[in-house]
Amino acid sequence: MTVRGTLAFALAGALLGALIVGLAQPAAAAVSPEDTAAQALADRYAPVVRLQKLGTNCDDGEQFQPTDVNAVLGDQQVALRGPWRPPDLVKTQPEGTDLGRGYPGHFLDFPGDPLRPGCDYAEWSAHINSTHPATVYAHVTGDPAYPGKLSLEYWFFYIFNDYNNTHEGDWESVQLVFEAATPEAALATKPTAIGFSQHGGAERARWGDSKLEIVDGTHPVVYPAAGSHANKYGQRLYLGRGSEGLGCDDTTRPAAELRPQVAYVPMARADYLKEYPWLAFEGRWGERQRSFFDGPTGPNQKASWVRPIQDAGATWRDDSTVVPAGRVLGPSGTSVFCAAVGTGSNLLRETLDRIWLLVLILVALVALIWFAASRTRWSDSAPLPARRRRAWGQTVVSALQLFRQRPGLFGAFAATFVVLGLATLLLAELQAARRDSPTDLGAPTENATGFWASLLALAITVLTAATYVALLAAVTSTLDRLDRGDPVTTALTWRDVRARARPLAAVSVRYFVVIAVLTVIVATIPLAIYYAASRAFAIPAVMAEEVSASAALKRSRLLVKGRWWRTAGPLAIIVGLGLSIGPIAGIVLLLATDLQPRLINVVSSLLFAVAMPLVAAAVVYLYFDRATDAESPGSGDVADPGRTYSRHGR
Repeated sequence: MTVRGTLAFALAGALLGALIVGLAQPAAAAVSPEDTAAQALADRYAPVVRLQKLGTNCDDGEQFQPTDVNAVLGDQQVALRGPWRPPDLVKTQPEGTDLGRGYPGHFLDFPGDPLRPGCDYAEWSAHINSTHPATVYAHVTGDPAYPGKLSLEYWFFYIFNDYNNTHEGDWESVQLVFEAATPEAALATKPTAIGFSQHGGAERARWGDSKLEIVDGTHPVVYPAAGSHANKYGQRLYLGRGSEGLGCDDTTRPAAELRPQVAYVPMARADYLKEYPWLAFEGRWGERQRSFFDGPTGPNQKASWVRPIQDAGATWRDDSTVVPAGRVLGPSGTSVFCAAVGTGSNLLRETLDRIWLLVLILVALVALIWFAASRTRWSDSAPLPARRRRAWGQTVVSALQLFRQRPGLFGAFAATFVVLGLATLLLAELQAARRDSPTDLGAPTENATGFWASLLALAITVLTAATYVALLAAVTSTLDRLDRGDPVTTALTWRDVRARARPLAAVSVRYFVVIAVLTVIVATIPLAIYYAASRAFAIPAVMAEEVSASAALKRSRLLVKGRWWRTAGPLAIIVGLGLSIGPIAGIVLLLATDLQPRLINVVSSLLFAVAMPLVAAAVVYLYFDRATDAESPGSGDVADPGRTYSRHGR
């Protein structure tokens, strides 16, 4: 064969081989111009994510990130289970093609127990995300009811929701709305609105609103709340009630920004099911549980997937409720609400599969309240004379009657707390105003500029403690004067307090410093509780018996000796009632009204101011009860039997 013939034969063979290979391979799907434009749109507006800082352990900080679904599917620790009870195993290590069969009523089961998560999910998330980049899924679609508008959605998948309603799997979204009929037209304009998913609803913003942070001109910044991953617009503590969720979302500690990889989902259903068959799954992305501990359904099951503009009109709201800046006098309604919801959710979670334990706890609580109320007397509670034996229930009623008989005097005491409360609130607002960004005025004071925030918190604590000490001393002086038939005026009362200022200051510093030191270490907290109750009457002793700080502390210890439980119990109930009135009212107002949290906290603070004089009067009545009993013949508790402990009788 000639050289020319050989070359011709080789070329023909190569062409034939290429034809055979081409026939053996499936033809690559042609990308439509519409999808090309939609993908460019998705890349242009990809969100910047600022997760909360990762904690040092699984109970602290954000442990989860937007996860590639492929990191979960095919994992040997994941199972697909059926809707029957007990749930039957359908398949281990399910792939996307398996979920493409739909499986309504089924659910994915991840490694761990969502009711008692421990560190299982955090460790698994760290493991699977170590080999998969953070990912969001972008989908562009229209709405049949709004042919002139277009929606661009970014879907975030987290493997666990570590919030009040702990559950496996968590889908969140960011949605942009364009006044455009096609992706090509959307590329030539800007979004008109944006919505961040938050629990059962979403919060909207206009493109360019001050609350919306944008990077590089097109990338919206989203702050997922710690654990819940509710998407927020800023660094604040948010209060949830209704569609905002129940509890508090914290975005005050953002880490460095994260730019997840954008996985584009084609517009046509047939196309995106070829690339992402798991989008046909009709089950739940997490273990089936009762109530709101259930795993969520996927994006394709949401109304916004097929009717995005209609869903936005029905579920988006204009703003979120922010927990007011700074601290107020006494426990605020909002802070107690956040703690109460978290504690209640944890209790429900721990007992959800052990109903008998929940019933037992509730029965024990009711029995304890009934026992405490039935073991005391409430009648025969005349406020005078102050020095006589009283049951702890009578001390409460006597304080109420004294308040009713002398409203002007006790109103002046309450006014002192009101003034202090307004002053601390003003300081907190001024401190919040020091933040660089005006949009962060709602951030908690604890996260405001470090040194000044700590100094402010310390100042508020010291002022509150000092005011309570002065109030307790003033009430003791008032009751002592009333008992003796001496004149009683606000001026005379405060003159008595100023006269005993030095021992009052000394006993207060020793009392609070010892308690603070003992509470630093968990093991010594019981000692702090014992010390707090056994020295609780030191301040009344300084006023009524005119003794030094050391003698007053010793006197209080002797009065409580042998009856610590009978003293600590009533003190806990009386002080607890005084501290809880404001927060309970605040929680009721939060759940039953639309009042602003700042106003609700002011109401809580005012109730605290009114309650504290009553608490002080009840504590002083307890002191006189113990002192009267100690001075009775044969008590054996009086350090000096020949001495009468009265400021006017010595």
